[in-house]
Amino acid sequence: MANAKRVGDIDFWRGAVLVAILVDHIPGNVLESFTPRNYGLSDSSEAFVFISGLSVGMVYAPRALSRGFATVARGCLQRALKLYGAHIALTLSALAIFAFAFWVSGVDELIQAHGRSYVFEQPAAGLAGLAFLTHQLGYFNILPLYIVLMLWAPVALALAMRDVRLALAVSVGIYVASRTYGLHLPNWPEPGAWFFNPFAWQLVFTMGLVSAVIWRKGPPRGDMGLIATSLVLLALAAFVATNAAGAAPGLRDATFSRLDLAKQDLGLARLVHFAALAYLISVAPQVAPQMKRIVDSAAGRAVQRLGRNGLAVFAAGCVITALAQAALGAGQPYFSAGVEQLAGLAYTLAGLAALFALARWIECRNTSVPPSAMVPSGAV
Repeated sequence: MANAKRVGDIDFWRGAVLVAILVDHIPGNVLESFTPRNYGLSDSSEAFVFISGLSVGMVYAPRALSRGFATVARGCLQRALKLYGAHIALTLSALAIFAFAFWVSGVDELIQAHGRSYVFEQPAAGLAGLAFLTHQLGYFNILPLYIVLMLWAPVALALAMRDVRLALAVSVGIYVASRTYGLHLPNWPEPGAWFFNPFAWQLVFTMGLVSAVIWRKGPPRGDMGLIATSLVLLALAAFVATNAAGAAPGLRDATFSRLDLAKQDLGLARLVHFAALAYLISVAPQVAPQMKRIVDSAAGRAVQRLGRNGLAVFAAGCVITALAQAALGAGQPYFSAGVEQLAGLAYTLAGLAALFALARWIECRNTSVPPSAMVPSGAV
């Protein structure tokens, strides 16, 4: 089992990703311009999936050794069912929020955008699709991916504990097949496929799980060649993503159009960029000791609380962002651009404060379990 320090590091980065997700999903706030997706080829989605795989490996690998894989499979199934319940509850909550905002404002987009129109126009088929996970609303489509990944987790863990190279080979094979032959899970009743293709995204999850198995005795030692290569890749990505810090307008669009950056199917450029970022973060405590001070600071411990209570904080963040999108959408006909930006910023700050308060409240209720003794949750 990983020691408490490493768990704290993982919780810190999971918490940081939760913050980025909230900021990115509230429209019209200036903080959105400072999140990592604006400075590279990947975004918080890859980080969240990778950390979930890492957490699953840390939690279930020791359990597989002590109790067997049947126990692991049962635990993963229970987690998948919990995630399914959370997904349905959050989706219905979002529909209620946008329906109320439409009733108040009459703004059609509130019930038409991001897959909501089908549910309101054909509720029987739409709700059936939601129940079967074949109809997913925009901004509420990542938990179905996690449900599938939790069902894949026992297989990936069994392969990794036999030979990590075997696990990676199988995972890469599935990824290549998904990209080559168009493997996907279909939508219904509308045409199309899942926004997050599980056949592709399982690779990031498996990379995290395999890392947990490899790093059971400690994180990897930094290799100067890999560090230098990763830094160059990230620097080039930032150079392009920012249009050379504004000096070369159009560079981002011209370059991105030539790269494999599809989010639905986990484009190869996204994967390479994230792999470089993940490697640098994993070796950061060795090459940048000040990183440890940030993680262990008062602010760092607050971020860790978010990560330790990932599912509750994620769910609260979804509701907060849905309320923001509904309120700003309803008020858009009446707001000037400046007022909308100010309202978005104020709401974002209030939403972040609410997440930190929620995490603190949860842990105050569970004072019998010291934070340093907690293990990361199995997925979200």
